[in-house]
Amino acid sequence: MQKHIAFSSSQDGQVGVIVLLISAIILVIGLSIANRTIRESQSNIAQEDTARVFSTAESGIQQALGNIFQFESDQNIQLPAEFSFEDANFNQVSISSADEFTGFVPEKTALEVRISDTQTGNLTLHWSQSACDQGAANLLIGHYFLSGGATDVNYYMVGNCASQSDQNLLSATASTEDLYQFQYTIGIDGSNNQGAFLRILPLDQGTDLHLSGSSNLLASAQYTILSMAQMPDGSSSKAIEVKRSIPAAPAFMDFALVSGGSLAK
Repeated sequence: MQKHIAFSSSQDGQVGVIVLLISAIILVIGLSIANRTIRESQSNIAQEDTARVFSTAESGIQQALGNIFQFESDQNIQLPAEFSFEDANFNQVSISSADEFTGFVPEKTALEVRISDTQTGNLTLHWSQSACDQGAANLLIGHYFLSGGATDVNYYMVGNCASQSDQNLLSATASTEDLYQFQYTIGIDGSNNQGAFLRILPLDQGTDLHLSGSSNLLASAQYTILSMAQMPDGSSSKAIEVKRSIPAAPAFMDFALVSGGSLAK
């Protein structure tokens, strides 16, 4: 005996709807996964582009620092004001120099600035954004110059923050600039301006410092490097600016005997 099972048209319709719903759900899930994969891929590409552009800009900074070191070691060579890498359309580096210094000088680090030959005037130092009870630094200043074919040095130990280690200080005045606490001025005349330079060493802790001089008195004090890089399609770009003082000998090479006045060594 055979049995016959018949499906009504309504049952066929229900099966079709279920199939469509399942297909729609699978399609939505597939599109969601594909969209997420695309976004992750785009994000990875953007991160790679950003890293590549940053590396290019950073390479420009390193090259500029090398150029500055070569120029300071042999001033017969020329320091380029601008240069670029092989991808010249997408990388540009500029170097500018200033006859004043503004920045932070860490403890046990010497700042060096050169004085122009035959120039006279005043060098003024403003330093420390903190008062003595907040950790302000005193300064040890060495003024090196040629005298009679030999090198002489005048040392100044300057500051208003007396401590057990820093004694017989030369007093500083209140700074005339709003950002700083202390000020001291050194006179440069015909007897101490030949082959002359200053070395400034913060004592006990680092300090913010601004150094400036009379017109044309400082040969150079600080370089500013600006390195810009960009992807060919303009999708990513980076600019890095670095300020640095002229290269100087390490602070441990400084030798000073200080007793509250300027001494010739």
